[in-house]
Amino acid sequence: MSPTPRSNRIKLLVAAIGMVAASAATAATTQQVPQQDLGGMPTDRLSAQLGLGAGMALTERTAGPLSNGTRTVRMQQTYRGVPVYGHSVAVVQDDRGNALRVRGQVLEDVQVDLPSVTPKLSPQRAQAILARNTQALARGADISVEQTRLFVYAEQGPARLVYVTSFFADDGVAPTRPTAIIDANTGEVLDQWEGLTYADGFGPGGNEKIGRYDYGTDYPALDVQESGSTCSMVNTNVETHNFNHGSSGPIHTFNCPTNTVKEINGAYSPLNDAHHFGGVVYDMFNDYVGAPPLTFRLKMNVHYGNGYENAFWNGSSMTFGDGLNTFHPLVSLDVSAHEVSHGFTEQNSDLQYQYQSGGMNEAFSDMAGEAAEFFDRGSNDFLVGADIFKGNGSLRYMCNPTQDGASIDHADDYYDGLDVHYSSGVYNKAYCELSQTSGWDPKLAFQVFAYANQFEWQPTTGFDEGACGVEAGASELGLPVADVTAAFAVVGVSCEGGGEDPPPGGGELENGVPETGIAGASGSQQFWTLEVPAGASNLVFQMAGGTGDADLYVRFGAAPTTTTYDCRPYLSGNNETCSIANVQEGTYHVMVRGYSAFSGVSLTGSFNDDGGGGGNTYFENGTDVQIRDRATVESPIEVSGVAGNAPSDLEVTVSIDHTYVGDLRVDLVAPDGSVYNLRNRSGGSANDIDATYSVDASSEVANGVWKLRVNDNYNYDTGKIDLWSLQF
Repeated sequence: MSPTPRSNRIKLLVAAIGMVAASAATAATTQQVPQQDLGGMPTDRLSAQLGLGAGMALTERTAGPLSNGTRTVRMQQTYRGVPVYGHSVAVVQDDRGNALRVRGQVLEDVQVDLPSVTPKLSPQRAQAILARNTQALARGADISVEQTRLFVYAEQGPARLVYVTSFFADDGVAPTRPTAIIDANTGEVLDQWEGLTYADGFGPGGNEKIGRYDYGTDYPALDVQESGSTCSMVNTNVETHNFNHGSSGPIHTFNCPTNTVKEINGAYSPLNDAHHFGGVVYDMFNDYVGAPPLTFRLKMNVHYGNGYENAFWNGSSMTFGDGLNTFHPLVSLDVSAHEVSHGFTEQNSDLQYQYQSGGMNEAFSDMAGEAAEFFDRGSNDFLVGADIFKGNGSLRYMCNPTQDGASIDHADDYYDGLDVHYSSGVYNKAYCELSQTSGWDPKLAFQVFAYANQFEWQPTTGFDEGACGVEAGASELGLPVADVTAAFAVVGVSCEGGGEDPPPGGGELENGVPETGIAGASGSQQFWTLEVPAGASNLVFQMAGGTGDADLYVRFGAAPTTTTYDCRPYLSGNNETCSIANVQEGTYHVMVRGYSAFSGVSLTGSFNDDGGGGGNTYFENGTDVQIRDRATVESPIEVSGVAGNAPSDLEVTVSIDHTYVGDLRVDLVAPDGSVYNLRNRSGGSANDIDATYSVDASSEVANGVWKLRVNDNYNYDTGKIDLWSLQF
């Protein structure tokens, strides 16, 4: 799939370690619930135990089988009956349903942001908004599997009502499943990504690469439904449809007892294989996980389109193309398990199909393919799609992901925007390492990952946090947690947030003093710290200027990662700001990461340490603004978090590159439009302006948009505003 475009909206997640009650409710806040021993508490008292407050509840979503006297239940947090997106807890219960242990994450103080849970927009309106925002939607495309679910959502600031909306659209050439999070009151699209996840009868199966075999002789007979002389490919667990090179089709029927439809592209009967493999996958999940892969009968769609070289899950069924030059028909056991398992993920953790969670989503499906091979054949190859890949090789190599020339095998090589099929290599290799650890096998390794998917992972879980879920699975299943930790360490992933020292960076920031000239490659990470004293306020981290695209991450108490942070604006370009509302005494850690290569960036951390307005809050704009002949241009700075009015000695620092500055008028424009002249056509022969001016702006409210206005009064000489700043 193509990398998902990045949002131009701030995504702010404030998380606390442990269940610490806030002294004053100011906004909905995510609270981590570290494992707590509850000693057999009645489960219906769990909400009160966690201090969730009025309107909050925990409702059972999925449950594992009873094993050794206990079972694990994923309990979804709800607010006034509406589920809270990405917030649930895993509860280990005894055989009477009492709670023994709990861990997960919950949202507190939702009522502060969201007094009502009645959406202004209808689900149909959300579907229409999604369709309008789907640029690749072809005219005349068949739209089906429309899904619109209402959630409370607090991933981007204050809690709000949203619809998680998707549909499947098929024009017969390029199927798509656009998925979006849409504000249920305003219609704003908060996030969007491609949700189409790729990858007794008798008769032949197999293909030219692996050879022909026969069901009823080499493998068990096909489980079909018989009516007179007609057999239908349907049973309690699986139904198989023949799309016959279209985008829909009926359950396949044939004259009993042998189906020979149909030999194509080197395969002897993809319909037979799909029906058999669907049954194997269903049985594997029941045996290994204790639950079927889906909450409904598996639907296998075969012979999709013409020469279609892929397979996909569309939210309700698995669909397989016949391949062309690269693949035989894409019906193999591991590919079948892969697509079915996307459905399992969607119905459990619902990992988003983007960023690190998308790589985990893909990897889990690859793991299921290997588990299915091990279940059916007693061995597996750790090669994805090898049976249907024409010639030598396979689609992915789980034990050596980089062998395909694109996948990564270490978390350090990950960057936002990397295709999820390639980022899957991190978790794929961890699974391979664990499977081959003494005392383990592909079944046991799959079971601990499946446990995490069922009960621990949330939609936006990343690599490190995901490892915690797998370790929890090992603990609950009585398997060595240390082996899981070691397997993840090989790929640079740790439940503790990474065991290696962070890459070197700029060191320590000084209050209000910019670090300049920062540069880095795509995926590079540089770190700084800022010591903040007790009583400080108006803490702001600002990145600006230069070329390329860097991202700003801030975290209190520990170095941020791409998945663990307190603030990540995540905007295009280099102008990003993190304003910290609840300032704590201690060390703030800052990471500047290259979304793409970047250079010439400045970074500033500033705060007020006198408890009042004015003082040390620093703002700058390093975006170049061209100054043309006889033109007036402006460069804005948005000031926030400064109490009261501006000071009587507001410092305005200006850097302008311009030949012959004698023709320039330079003004500071306050938020209310008041103009303060800094320089007025001074004449002379000098070039460039690098100066600091003191302005009595005490009559102006500090917060708002300030502008540097530059007027060029004569012909011939041009230049640019290079950088300017305000020091309050």
